Amino acid sequence: MREEAAIARAPRPGEPRGRLRVGLLGAGRIARRFHLPILASMPGVDLVAVAEPMADARAACLTLAPGTASFHADFAELLDAHPLDAIVICLPPALHSRAAVAGFARGLHVYVEKPLAISAGDGRGMLDAWRRAGTVGMVGFNHRFHPLALALKDEVARGRVGDVTLVRTAFAGAQRTLPAWKRARESGGGALLDLASHQVDLVRFLFDAEIVEVSALTRSARSEGDTTVAALRLSTGPLVCLCASLAATEEDRIEVHGTRGGLVFDRYRSSRLHRLPERRDFRGAARLRTALDVAGRTPLALRDALFPPRDETFALALDSFVAAARGGGPAKPDLDDGMASLAVVLAAERSAGEGIRVAP
Repeated sequence: MREEAAIARAPRPGEPRGRLRVGLLGAGRIARRFHLPILASMPGVDLVAVAEPMADARAACLTLAPGTASFHADFAELLDAHPLDAIVICLPPALHSRAAVAGFARGLHVYVEKPLAISAGDGRGMLDAWRRAGTVGMVGFNHRFHPLALALKDEVARGRVGDVTLVRTAFAGAQRTLPAWKRARESGGGALLDLASHQVDLVRFLFDAEIVEVSALTRSARSEGDTTVAALRLSTGPLVCLCASLAATEEDRIEVHGTRGGLVFDRYRSSRLHRLPERRDFRGAARLRTALDVAGRTPLALRDALFPPRDETFALALDSFVAAARGGGPAKPDLDDGMASLAVVLAAERSAGEGIRVAP
C-alpha cells in the first residue's frame, strides 16, 4: 500500500521536484496587493520574474518583492528569458488568451485571473491549449475559497433553508479612477466581465447547478457597461437576481432564501453567516428570542466593525494552485469553470443588447 501511495504521489515527467519556479504576468493594483506578496513569501515557491508594461508599477514591485530576480516590460520576453514551471496571469483580460496559450505551449502550469477571456473563441483556444498540454489550468475565482462561502454551501446542502427558491447577490465597488482597460469592453472592462463573472461562478459552485437562462440590463454610468442587473434561472429551479456595479457603494453579499428561512453571506461586513427567519412573528416570545439573538451577535458585530474580516481567499486559491502544480491533484476551479462563467456573461451581454432572454 505504501508503494502504491508513493507511485500515486510521484511527479509525472516534467513535474517540478524542487522549488516551483513561477512567473507573474501583470502587476496592476490587485496583483501588487495580493498575488505578488503572496507568491514572494510562499514556501517552496521562487518568484523568478515579473512582467508589467508600466514603469511605475515595476518600481513598486521592487519594494514589495525585493528578492525577485528579474522584471520585464513584456510577458513574451519573460517567457523566453526564464525556465519556469508555472505562470500566474494578472494581465488585462484581453491578453489572457495569448498569455495562457503561450504558457501551455511551453508545458507550464497556468493560473489565470478571471474572467477567463473576453470572447468565446479566445476561451475555446485556451481550453484546447490546456488539454494539449496536460498541465494544471486554474481560474482565479478566489471567492470559492472563502470559509463563509464553504459554510453556506454546506448549510444549503444540509437543507437548513429548505428548498432554495430565490438567491440575491450584489457585488459592487465604490467610484474610483479605473485603469484604462477597465473602462472599455474590448479590453475586458465592464461590470459583467469584471465582477459578475465572480458571482456566476460562485452561484454555480454553491448550488451545484448550471445557469440555463439569462435576462439582463446594463448601464454605462461612468464607464462602458459599469452597472448590470441580471435574472438567472438555475438548472435545479431557483431564480437568481444578480447585481454588479463599478460605480456604486462597496458591497459583496449573497442572500439565499428557501422554504424554511434564509442565510446571508456578507463578505465585507461579517465573519459569520446571518440567518433569516421563515416569517415575521410578533408574539412576545418570538420578539424576546429575536432580541436575545441580536444581543448575542452584538459583541461579534462590534469586533467585525473594529477589525473587518481579512480576505485570505487569494492566498488560499494560490495555495491550491501550487499544490496541484506540485502533483497534489487537479485544481478547481479549472478552465472549464472559467468557460462556463464566460458563457453566462456573454449571454447576459446579448440579452442586454437585444432585449431577449438567452440560454448560455
